[in-house]
Amino acid sequence: MKIDDVKPAHCYARAKRLLGEVALIRDELGRNEDPRPTVEIAGAQPRECYFEAMVAWRKAERLALEIDVRATQTVPPTPAMRDVRPGHVLQVLDGVLTCVEDIKRVLGITESVSEPAIEPERQPSDVLMTIIRINRELSRCLERPFTPSDVYQTVALASVYATRLGANAELAPFERRRKPQHCYEMLESCLATAAAHIGKRGEHALVSRGTPTDVVPGDVYDLANLVLGELAFLHSLTPTAAPVHPFELASNAHRLPADVYQLARTLEKQLTSLK
Repeated sequence: MKIDDVKPAHCYARAKRLLGEVALIRDELGRNEDPRPTVEIAGAQPRECYFEAMVAWRKAERLALEIDVRATQTVPPTPAMRDVRPGHVLQVLDGVLTCVEDIKRVLGITESVSEPAIEPERQPSDVLMTIIRINRELSRCLERPFTPSDVYQTVALASVYATRLGANAELAPFERRRKPQHCYEMLESCLATAAAHIGKRGEHALVSRGTPTDVVPGDVYDLANLVLGELAFLHSLTPTAAPVHPFELASNAHRLPADVYQLARTLEKQLTSLK
């Protein structure tokens, strides 16, 4: 199927199958299902599904490394942010599915999940909420889950994008004993502010309703990547913005949730300062 022929319904069906396949791995590893309800999302676009699917790719790759599975897939070329289509999302989901099938083979899992019938009315928001569930289940499988240090790297890159857009803000004060929940709530504010800027440019952005309970760093990492994706998109809408270079990343130093919170709070101030 050509990229331009893929619809959100195709992505939704593939994501549902992938969710079931990941559940087989989770059960084989003796882990419990994540019982929390999925955050409700409306108005999502394919680009947001794409960024969250890339998170699933990274988590599946980490799980493969943990159980000594050699990756057989390479990440497809990243499309221009303004050109992301459901077909690009499907490409990434297929790559994750291949990695999951390699993991199943090494673990001796012979069961498989059938892909559900296409539901034409499904929208990108349905796809995104399903991918979020996939990411939660993959996090349950990991021996080395994503940490505040991983989140910090992502938020640092988002802050670089904000700087290139012309945002100026001093580093927010450091507050001790912050929890992942605090970081998640601050990044929700960043996401809402970024969405408002995107709306002012005549484009659509998602609306998230509700904050999950018992937030863990993996949840914060998922949300941080949505924020990063929106800023990358906003950057693509701004012809005068200076380019962002791949080497402009934070160090790999150990980070606390308090470090993430400080940087997320700074990012929120940056976004608020944008004209």
